[in-house]
This record gives sequence, structure tokens and C-alpha cells, in this order.
Amino acid sequence: MDHLPATSLVLVHPGPEWDYSQPLAAQRNAAGHMAWIRRQVEAGTAVIAGPIWRHDQRLTGDLVGALVLALPPGPAADLTATDPAVAGGQLTMTTHPYHQVKPQ
Repeated sequence: MDHLPATSLVLVHPGPEWDYSQPLAAQRNAAGHMAWIRRQVEAGTAVIAGPIWRHDQRLTGDLVGALVLALPPGPAADLTATDPAVAGGQLTMTTHPYHQVKPQ
């Protein structure tokens, strides 16, 4: 595995502007974030995307969600910066190389 993977794992965390008194859906830029996710899914860029929260949509720790993007890490990081909730500081996204294992 000495080549750059074609996919990236993106971990979504609360950002410096996250309001801990509010559930996910009530965060500023939540609607923009969801629209951004839908665009990535429709474009085929987001292979898997989903939230990680309690039943009341509050954090279960420091992880809000995860995505698998069909992009190498550099372009994936550039793309995540365009999420309105990342730009607004409600979320941060860390991008990691993610090697997809395929049967031989």
C-alpha cells in the first residue's frame, strides 16, 4: 500500500462554534451542512455518510459523524473546507487516507 488511496475517511467533530446546549439539527449552518452532504451523495463523491449521536441528537462524545469520500486525502480535505458548517466553525473535519479493500 505505497500509493495514495482513492478514498478518504472523514471524521466530523464539533468545531469552535458548536453550541453544546443545542442538538445537531439546531446548530447554526445545520441546513447548509445537510445540503452539502446531499450534494456529495448525489455526485457520487460521498460513498457513505452518517451522523453519530444519541437519540436526542446530542453528542455522544467528540464525534458528530463520518464520511467516506471517493477522493484522495488532499482533494477530500479541500472539499470538506467548502461545507458551510466547517466554514462557519460549527464543525471540523479531519481527513484520513482510507484504503478500500476489494476481493481478488
